[in-house]
Amino acid sequence: MSGAVLMAWGPFQFETGAAAYEELRHRASARWEKHAIIGRRPAGQHLGPGEESVSLRGTIYPDVTGAGSAATVNALLAAAQQAQVYTLLSADGTIIGPFRLEKAESTGSFIDPAGAPQKLTYDLEFVAHDDGAGQIFSLWP
Repeated sequence: MSGAVLMAWGPFQFETGAAAYEELRHRASARWEKHAIIGRRPAGQHLGPGEESVSLRGTIYPDVTGAGSAATVNALLAAAQQAQVYTLLSADGTIIGPFRLEKAESTGSFIDPAGAPQKLTYDLEFVAHDDGAGQIFSLWP
């Protein structure tokens, strides 16, 4: 390990000094259905939680952090296509919940003569996964 773990998603760890992220964005929403009422504004009915996502954006320098950090980013790119669901954990031990990696992007720049990037930026978007287990009522199985 290179440093303190900031966040983990299954086997992947985002650590200081290695694959640390610089920006974390946590979004949550609610689902509301609007119903028309004559002579008044539409009334809203709360249908439950909506989408929840966590986005991580970071920059690594493989020459400084080691080739393992670049390998972690490449493994995350591959994981985005494998439909894996893992628990997302924050640095303080908070279990954020089951999340899937829906989007992963990396950009290499400052390419050396061997073709390896000296700077690698990544952008990941995790979306909360709800398989419907434990639900009392569902409109669609």
